[in-house]
Amino acid sequence: TDNQLISRVEALPTFKGWKKGIFDVWVRSNEDLFNQFDDKVYTFECLEDGQRPKFIMVSTGTSNAGAQGLKSFESYNTKGCAILKADTIVYGSHTYGLHRGKYPAYRQAKGFPYFRDNDKDEKSEEIGKEYNDIIGANCHKAGWFSKQIDGWSLACLVRNQQAQFDKWMSFMNKRVLTVAILNEF
Repeated sequence: TDNQLISRVEALPTFKGWKKGIFDVWVRSNEDLFNQFDDKVYTFECLEDGQRPKFIMVSTGTSNAGAQGLKSFESYNTKGCAILKADTIVYGSHTYGLHRGKYPAYRQAKGFPYFRDNDKDEKSEEIGKEYNDIIGANCHKAGWFSKQIDGWSLACLVRNQQAQFDKWMSFMNKRVLTVAILNEF
């Protein structure tokens, strides 16, 4: 429920209160199906500092990398594929801009904790050293109604349905975004 999601965000060690603005709360599926969009993102709006946020919409997508990232990371980073850290929130993490210079989306504006998965076992895992910097983990779209992640995400937060993305972008109206990622509970 909305209250369960809000309570889980409030319990995060990185939570510093509700700030006026937009929050995307990504819930990472426990199944972590290889190369499939199996996560959900819940968008909330907080109208005043300190006020609990209001639910706006839910979309499907992924907060994990696809086959290209998990299996062929050497072509872009020999340390491994970036996996954003779950159970964390980064305030003002993304701002309006162009994804890869091509279309309007939300670009990573602040460091976000992540790991480098390099074991090629078809699972997105938080293993090894933790990093925290800007790596281009943007919020963008896949295809019209994408079923497989493939190269759509190498660390990005990706909505897999064009209509959901368009509705979200319209609602966002170029405002700053705060992202929280939760493990499914």
